[in-house]
Amino acid sequence: MTLAQRLNAIPNHERFGIGVLSGTSVDGVDVGLTRLSGSGERTRVELLAFQTFPIPKDLRARILRNCDKNAATLPELSQLNILVAELFADCILRFLKRYRPKRIDFIASHGQTVWHNPKREPIGKFRIGSTLQVGDGSVIANRTGILTISNFRSAELAFGKEGAPLAPFLDFILFRHSQKNRVLLNIGGISNLTALKANAKKEDVVYFDAGAGNVLIDKAAQRFFQKPFDRDGKLAAQGKVNQSLLRLWLKEPFYRQKPPKSTGRELFTDAYFEKLLADASGISPTDFIATLSALTAQSLATQIERFVLPNMTLDELIVSGGGANNKTLIEMLKTAFPKSRVLKQDGLTDNPIPAKAKEAVLFAVLGHELLSGKSASMQTPALLGTLAFPPK
Repeated sequence: MTLAQRLNAIPNHERFGIGVLSGTSVDGVDVGLTRLSGSGERTRVELLAFQTFPIPKDLRARILRNCDKNAATLPELSQLNILVAELFADCILRFLKRYRPKRIDFIASHGQTVWHNPKREPIGKFRIGSTLQVGDGSVIANRTGILTISNFRSAELAFGKEGAPLAPFLDFILFRHSQKNRVLLNIGGISNLTALKANAKKEDVVYFDAGAGNVLIDKAAQRFFQKPFDRDGKLAAQGKVNQSLLRLWLKEPFYRQKPPKSTGRELFTDAYFEKLLADASGISPTDFIATLSALTAQSLATQIERFVLPNMTLDELIVSGGGANNKTLIEMLKTAFPKSRVLKQDGLTDNPIPAKAKEAVLFAVLGHELLSGKSASMQTPALLGTLAFPPK
């Protein structure tokens, strides 16, 4: 069977796809089964099943080590490309065994980002930006016997763009409102946002990575309290924000950089955390984590004020990701935007998917767009994703 015949064998009026990923927090593998039809603005999405699988501690440590340019090694990176794919395939097979769907047309795997540097740097006669997600799609296709799509970011970089964030395409499809101006804010390890004015067209959408979300807060919780993260923001709630430190940390150049822009752990590294810790010499651990929480909230607020509010008022700030469960962060955002409604994505009456499954659904939608021959890029005609076929 030819390539064209294999693709044409997948019905395009309706597809059943699995989205799978591990995010910047590297705390679990999300697997979601989605029914999809239509394409572009007319895409219809239904989440059928979702599950998160924990990542073994030794593998998580290996991944995080290789997100640090000073600790990463070529042998481990090469092994991780296969190891993460094996982990994803194992999670998908366990998911299929539990839910036993009658039909799966494709898997869309984001993999695990270990490096993202879209800034063009001169190398010889070339100017190079790059991104690297480990988790080879061929391994997943071979293990599961299902067509697998991966490598979603590189096509945008080929057009000179950022390759991130990718969530705005799904936000545009699912959360545009006829009357309300909305900002969709995802606070994961790294924060990103999508600004949608009422009745927005694709070219109206403003989106960008906004910097550290939970990544620095998590590091503080682990260092001082032996906790993986600050559950419900309870640790930060016990401390007091150090305003002079906050003003110093808000001078980070990334926060002033105009969108489109993207970032990740390659900026907010262990060394970056240690520098903040050195700045905070003499303050208590609870004050330190409170000030880091204020940094996340205030850097978001500053960037929304600078890059979004000149173009639209803000009716609703809709929060998803792990940070949505941090009550201290949410209260800080409410203080920053007293005239706007700040709420969790799951609190929306028109929310079609639970927030915890949003990114798994996102990659299923991106895979569906590729198979439909359509671009899911917000700025370019790039077709996002690379196909890996299973054995015949």
